[in-house]
Amino acid sequence: MLEPSVLTSIGDAIGFGIYHSGVEVGGHEYCFGGHEYEHLTGVFSVVPKVGPPGVLFKQSLPVGYTDHSEAEVAQILRDISHEYGGTSYNLLTRNCNHFSYDLCKRLTGKTPPGWVNRAAKLGTMFPCVIPDEWIEPPEFESGNTSKRTHLVME
Repeated sequence: MLEPSVLTSIGDAIGFGIYHSGVEVGGHEYCFGGHEYEHLTGVFSVVPKVGPPGVLFKQSLPVGYTDHSEAEVAQILRDISHEYGGTSYNLLTRNCNHFSYDLCKRLTGKTPPGWVNRAAKLGTMFPCVIPDEWIEPPEFESGNTSKRTHLVME
């Protein structure tokens, strides 16, 4: 298998790179990723323009400004954190770019450019070219009755 940076470079050259995205709000960058823990959000924050481990920063794309108060932004982040559980992650249909699109829309009424998630869109049209292990959501133990919910802001 090729390293993700190689895939991104190849895809970028032909018009559909494989990108990670997050949304910078109030000095934090909010992202979404998958994990196997039931009832735990997949939303997390990182230092802006650094990203999670293994991700290389490429560029910032200004989407706009929000007219929401700090309290309203905090509530939007709480709401979206509940909606984006880590076990719901899917590379093609519910990834970090879908999350960024959704959060930008809620905060500004605008969305990132479509090319940011073009590879996933093409993957849904031609799923046979994507390895199954990239698409399958993480496994979790259904017997886990933990009701922990991690919120990104309090």
